[in-house]
Amino acid sequence: MTITKVERDGAFHFHVQGDMTFSSVRDLLQRSTELFSSVDELEVDLSRVDHADSAGLALVLEWMAQAAERNAKIVFTGIPESMISIARLCQVESLLDGRG
Repeated sequence: MTITKVERDGAFHFHVQGDMTFSSVRDLLQRSTELFSSVDELEVDLSRVDHADSAGLALVLEWMAQAAERNAKIVFTGIPESMISIARLCQVESLLDGRG
C-alpha cells in the first residue's frame, strides 16, 4: 500500500507523495487545507506522485480555486503526465499551462 501525504518543504514549498486518486484525495484535501491556508505563495511539487486519476486533477483544480479565493499564488511543478493527459481530455489543460 502506498502512503499518500502532502508535506511542507520550506516557507512556501510543498510536495505530494503517493497516489492522487479517488481513494486518497479526501485526506489530501483535508491535510492541504491546514497547510495551505496561511500561505500566500505556494509551490506544490507533484513529481513524487505515483498514480493520478481524474480525482487528482480535480484536487489540483480545487487548490487553484482556493488559492484564487485568498488572492494567493499557486504553482505546480512535476505534474504527472497522466494528469496532464486527463486535463487535455477534459479540455482544461490550459488551466495547467502556467502551472498556477
